[in-house]
Amino acid sequence: MFARMTAMDAMLPDPLEGLCVMVVDDHASTRRLVADVLRAGGVDRVVTAESGSEALAMMASVRPDVIITDWLMPVMDGLAFTRAVRQAAITDDPRIPDPRLPIVMLTTERTRRDVEIARAAGADAFLVKPFTPARVLERVATVRQRQIDFVISTAYVGPDRRQGREADEDRYAGPLRRRGDAADKVDVAARAALCAQILDEMATFQRLIEGRGGLDHMLRQMACRVMHALRQRASEVGDRLLTRAAASLARYVSAVGGAGKADPEVVQIHLDTLRALALLPVGDLKASAMVVRQLDRAVSRRIENHLALTMSYTPVTTPGRRLHMIDA
Repeated sequence: MFARMTAMDAMLPDPLEGLCVMVVDDHASTRRLVADVLRAGGVDRVVTAESGSEALAMMASVRPDVIITDWLMPVMDGLAFTRAVRQAAITDDPRIPDPRLPIVMLTTERTRRDVEIARAAGADAFLVKPFTPARVLERVATVRQRQIDFVISTAYVGPDRRQGREADEDRYAGPLRRRGDAADKVDVAARAALCAQILDEMATFQRLIEGRGGLDHMLRQMACRVMHALRQRASEVGDRLLTRAAASLARYVSAVGGAGKADPEVVQIHLDTLRALALLPVGDLKASAMVVRQLDRAVSRRIENHLALTMSYTPVTTPGRRLHMIDA
């Protein structure tokens, strides 16, 4: 269903090829979306489960390399599932072949207390909803690549997050961020690096579209998040044309009344435009400006057409009848 990406291996220190990732979520739409992103990004094998208890029953036969689990689920939630996996390091559990395997917690919010609770349970990293394809792949690659000691104690079982002298003490005080842990920030060191990232993200997204049979509602929403993230990165780099192009989709979506009403063709035009800009030589401002102007004109026409169609209907009321719309 999905073609293998060619640039992803160059971007990620630890290739995703050959991995088995288990996705645990009680919502079928989220399971499918995360699984589609993983496959589009080059993960060879993706298995899914509806709850922590179902995941536990599958682990011995599946033997995943990484687990992505939702926090809030019925039957057994993500916290209980994570604790059960880590507990197998103390009490042998035939269902769990590797209690040290990386676990990424999927959640809608990430407050300081949420972080502390999930880390105390033994989670390695977070994936905050709504997410972008790049963030999903980055999280999986990071937890696979990062070399962290594993702590087994009566107080805590999981990745070592101790700092300074505390790591040399026998008694473990609790899960903390270590000085060497990677911060949650985007690499915006240079425009060239950003363009390489854009090409990888656009390739991933295109394969995601093909795998799902088109730009459905969830993918249109995801495209808005991708463009928002790219706009921020382009702004930090100082590339005004890239920033303008990435911001264009938000302007269009706002004008038509939300991502659900966005024309998939217009969304695709934005994806193609970002790819075209990333392929242009650094410093070719004339060509970049022409590409952005073409995008602006296309989007403005679509917005005008939408407004004209909207204004072609006039609300009228008839005694004893509800408000309805007729052609003006």
